[in-house]
Amino acid sequence: MKGAIQLDFLKFSIGRLVLYFVLVSLFLFVSASVGQYLIEMQSLSRQLGMFLQGIIFTALTIIVLYLLKRKNPDVLARIGLKGMNSFPKLLVGIALPFILLISGILTAYLLGGIENVSLNLTTTVVLAILINSVTAFLYEAFPEEVFIRGLIFEELHKKYRFIISLILQPLIFIAVPTAVLLLQTVFFGNPFTLTIAQVLLFFFFGIALQLYREYTGTLWMNIIFHVIYLEVARYISVGGMYASDVALLVFDETFEGFMLLYLSFMFIVILSVVVLSVLVFIDKRGGKHNV
Repeated sequence: MKGAIQLDFLKFSIGRLVLYFVLVSLFLFVSASVGQYLIEMQSLSRQLGMFLQGIIFTALTIIVLYLLKRKNPDVLARIGLKGMNSFPKLLVGIALPFILLISGILTAYLLGGIENVSLNLTTTVVLAILINSVTAFLYEAFPEEVFIRGLIFEELHKKYRFIISLILQPLIFIAVPTAVLLLQTVFFGNPFTLTIAQVLLFFFFGIALQLYREYTGTLWMNIIFHVIYLEVARYISVGGMYASDVALLVFDETFEGFMLLYLSFMFIVILSVVVLSVLVFIDKRGGKHNV
């Protein structure tokens, strides 16, 4: 009986795919709504409210993983939470976003995109980044990667080739916040605020994240990159998303949003896609030659 259940998990199931999508959308909606209520109605601090959102989202995700693991003991390995391709590849994966970050800042300065640049490495800024990194891990990186690039991608990959699954996955990634925004509009009357720019970002960000997993063989690399991207956007590109005095890098940009477009999108996301596409292609081509 147990073997039959495990064999069933190896086959594509549209029911499981829809279930994973519904669960991640509902979990995000519930955790976001609870946090918003505590912050706006109970005067809870933003940091603590967001932290509780993360605790809820991650706790619900872990419960799902526990239930799935009881039915299929190999599920953690299959979605990349266990094992990796090789340690050197993991090191390359970790180093790549930092190389792109430094290159992006330097070229932005040399090309005149930013000026009057100074590093604001204070205790307050470092603590803010560390605290937000934990929150980002709990509320965004871990649960989203487990569901989207883990469970949902694996389900897609059972039926479709890698390249098709790679394109379908970010479309589902876009559908999740879309569904959450619709739920918030229906239940709370919140405005539906999903822009074309956000859709493009989600699409290419989703591809970059999946390529990090494909190259390194571990979902933990996705989670690391996800957190790095968020902290760069919030504390460098935007110049202090939550407060201007907690920006890690202080600068004047040629136009508002330049660094968000140039550094976060073009360098961190798009160049990750380009570099990793080449590395994955070389890997797959080398694998064929070794057969």
